[in-house]
Amino acid sequence: MNKNDDLWYALANNNPTKFLPDDITDIILEVIGANDELAWWWVLSLKNGKYVLLSASCDYTGWDCQSSINYEEIFDTIQQAVEASPEKEETYSGRYIRKNLLGQFTGKYPKYTYCDWD
Repeated sequence: MNKNDDLWYALANNNPTKFLPDDITDIILEVIGANDELAWWWVLSLKNGKYVLLSASCDYTGWDCQSSINYEEIFDTIQQAVEASPEKEETYSGRYIRKNLLGQFTGKYPKYTYCDWD
């Protein structure tokens, strides 16, 4: 599995209710965030063969102070998880989340990106 401290700290400080951290088998796609600025977005594979789209954010002090995770449901395919992501992030950044995740999924963009690509 890909090592990702931000994901594990986000989960450790915000308990998901529809899956356990031990259920995660891999980080499939990621849009990197920044404390107090940008949310992190992950598509995760689970032991049961399903996928979850997870977003998380924290304040400038880190995950153990003020942080949150958000996910709607568990999906049957990676494509469904990507399509459930917002087209654009609703922050000042206006990052194109779905475009980034879809670009990673299709191989057009490198995995684990931070910025938008043309």
